[in-house]
Amino acid sequence: MADDTCRFCIEANMPAGVHDVLGPVYRPCPECLPICGGCDGDGLFPSDFTCLTCFRNRMAAVGLIPVLCAHCLGVIDLYPTPHRRPEVTSHDQH
Repeated sequence: MADDTCRFCIEANMPAGVHDVLGPVYRPCPECLPICGGCDGDGLFPSDFTCLTCFRNRMAAVGLIPVLCAHCLGVIDLYPTPHRRPEVTSHDQH
């Protein structure tokens, strides 16, 4: 359970820097939460997206397919796709 007095995180999320594609990212705080057994805590959570559909659409628009951890849903890799897709669905439309 998350500790409100943790000095390492904000609501169990720890800032993890700025990724060159994902932008500002977070990781689950290893002091407050158990480390994910699927990705060993390597999954990244982009802060600039409000939902998974928005994130996947944005990645498709730049020609990337995100690979998500099956346990925590953190981004563990990005693969190029030969098909770029324009961003067609805004967050308020789904």
